[in-house]
Amino acid sequence: MKGSGLSLHGKERCIGMPITEVIKNTAPGAVLCFKYPNEDFNTGAQLIVAEYEEALFMKDGVIEQVFTAGKYTLTTENFPFLTKLQSALLSGGVSRYSCKIYFVNTQHHLEQKWGTPDPVTVLDPYWQTYFQVQARGSYTVAVKDVKKFFLKFVGANAYASENDLKKNFRIAFVQNISDQLAEYITSSDEETIVICNKKKALADGVKESLHEVLDEYGMELINFYIETIGVIEDENYLSVVKMRRERQEKMFSREQRMEEARLDFALSRERSEAERYISGQGAQADYERMKIRDQDGGNGWARQETAEILHSAAENTGAGSAFINAGIGLNVGRALGGMMADMANPGGGGVGALSAPQGAGEAVQGDTVICPKCSASVPKGMKFCGQCGALMEKPKRVCTNCGFEIPEGMKFCGQCGAPVEKKPNICPKCGAEVADGMKFCGRCGNRME
Repeated sequence: MKGSGLSLHGKERCIGMPITEVIKNTAPGAVLCFKYPNEDFNTGAQLIVAEYEEALFMKDGVIEQVFTAGKYTLTTENFPFLTKLQSALLSGGVSRYSCKIYFVNTQHHLEQKWGTPDPVTVLDPYWQTYFQVQARGSYTVAVKDVKKFFLKFVGANAYASENDLKKNFRIAFVQNISDQLAEYITSSDEETIVICNKKKALADGVKESLHEVLDEYGMELINFYIETIGVIEDENYLSVVKMRRERQEKMFSREQRMEEARLDFALSRERSEAERYISGQGAQADYERMKIRDQDGGNGWARQETAEILHSAAENTGAGSAFINAGIGLNVGRALGGMMADMANPGGGGVGALSAPQGAGEAVQGDTVICPKCSASVPKGMKFCGQCGALMEKPKRVCTNCGFEIPEGMKFCGQCGAPVEKKPNICPKCGAEVADGMKFCGRCGNRME
């Protein structure tokens, strides 16, 4: 009866205490560590551990076993450590054991906010002045070592959430972030205003210093982000902004001047090329005139001047008497007088006839020929037309040996018997054929003598 009484008493104790047969985590996702509410379990109970968590079995302050993701049947055969957890009491004829079970969430905990509550003083490396900088952002953490995390972070609390994470690491994060920001900006060779726009580079630099803080508690920093970082607009900041604006204006003005100088240079080069082209055309024209003047030996220059004088006189009827009074020459004066008389009085009378020299009109009228090219009246003896410069008569052939005139069709000189046909003169410089009597090559200007 006594044993029976103890047995009944034991049964009553077992019946009065809940015995769990299925063990699983029922906490929300923001909970990092969750203690299962019951501590008594049947041998053969089912343990379910999700892939984003791990389960710890603890007895008398000692972690007996850590379970990763999977479904487990908790028996002494499968897990010998349960033997020392077993109780003498039975539950429906099944042995039971007593322990504390904790579920630790190992998933990534996103968007944990951080910020610098007070401005961070940094020395601008470019302007050598102090700025006040503030920043904020977020980070992502995860539990890397479940046992270490539980012992150092959770401990006797038996419960931990994301809020506990922020509260416990806020000061450590702010301290490391402030130090790293100041060091990164000061050691750079750029302006603080420019560096603050390089958020990813800053975030990567700060991230390394936070790894050590979290690693001590069995966690790791997955990501670290800087949402915004800016310079407080104090007196130093406004002064630097003003200097930067003035520098940009000077750079813009310099670029404008350089662009104008480049444009002036381009226009000057085009102008020089145009002037060289015009000068070349003028030189070519002079060369062509020299060819015309040299076609008849040394007298070509005089005939060219005479042709130009007669051409000017034809355009200006008052020029004839001026040239005559200037003493240009008897033949030129007579030619000009006859031309002026013809233009002033074609019928032989009038004021023009009275102003012409006596006897000049008759001499010129009886001693003129008609230009075959422009039909102008040209005094006899002129080899070129005074109006158009055309050759008035075909040049006579002269024996190169004795200088005697050779009639057309003769192959030998009737005076000395020298042959009329001879080898052409060839310019030794350019190889062009040069007419007889020419002192210069008509193509390259080389002297033939």
